[in-house]
Order: sequence, then structure tokens, then C-alpha cells
Amino acid sequence: MIPTVAQQIGAVRNTIAKTVLPALDPNDSFAAEQAGLVLACLDWVLDVHASEYPYELAEHTDNRCTLEVLADLDPGVCNESQTLLAETATPPADLEQIRAQVRRLKEAVAHSYQVLAAAGSPDAAAARRTVTDAAARQVARELSWCRMTGFPRGEVPNITEILAS
Repeated sequence: MIPTVAQQIGAVRNTIAKTVLPALDPNDSFAAEQAGLVLACLDWVLDVHASEYPYELAEHTDNRCTLEVLADLDPGVCNESQTLLAETATPPADLEQIRAQVRRLKEAVAHSYQVLAAAGSPDAAAARRTVTDAAARQVARELSWCRMTGFPRGEVPNITEILAS
């Protein structure tokens, strides 16, 4: 049997927790603190690693949909967006490639929003609502992604729950 990534990380985590940490000098609080940080990092990786591609896929889908809405508001302003939308119609299966597309989509959303907002037209308010809604969804994903790091406050759902919703 070939161990999964989660099994390998779990084994390393257990070795540190059960063997390394108890063997540290009890007077060396810095070493104990560092070992605790390593354990916390491994716990975080175990919490999120299986969601890495689904997370990027959600980012791809959300940013693509946001760009479509912005392009529909004023198709003449966003010709470059139409080309990018065609190029990104099918998300790549490769993690690095989908990340690259997500970066391009985010840049296009930002550019399209800036153009629409600067136009001072009635489309500016709709563009603002569209981008605000997309930002709220992204914040929910990001908070969920880093929930085990200690930065988010309060109850934050697991990333798999957020991605499923």
C-alpha cells in the first residue's frame, strides 16, 4: 500500500507529538514552542490539503462568473474579458495552471470593475454590487482556509463546508 499524503503528514505529526516533543529538554521552552508551531502547521495542512484543487476551482468559477456579469454590464468596455472568458471556459486539471488562470481572472475582474466604476454610469452601482458579493464569497473561503491558524475570530466552518455551499 502506498500511503496517502494525509497519512504521511499524520505519521510525521504523531512522531513529533509522541516522540520528539516529550524528549525535549523541559527547560527549553523555545524548542517546545517551536515544536508546537510545527504541530499546528501540520494540523492546518491536514485540514486543508485535500481541498486545495477544489478551492482553486471555486475561485476560478466565482471569478469567471463575476467577470461574465461585469462584461455583460458593458460589453464594449470589456473586449479583453471576452477573450479571457473563452480561454478559461474549461478549467485546467493541473493545480498550477488553474492558479495561473485564477490570477488572470482576478486581474480582469479588477480591471473591468475599475473601468465600469470610472464610467460613472448606472452600471457602476451594479458593478459595485457584483464585486462586493464576489468579495464576500472570497472572504468566506479565505477565512475558512486559514481557520486553524488562529487569525479568524469566532466560529469558522471547515473549508469543505464552504466549498460545498
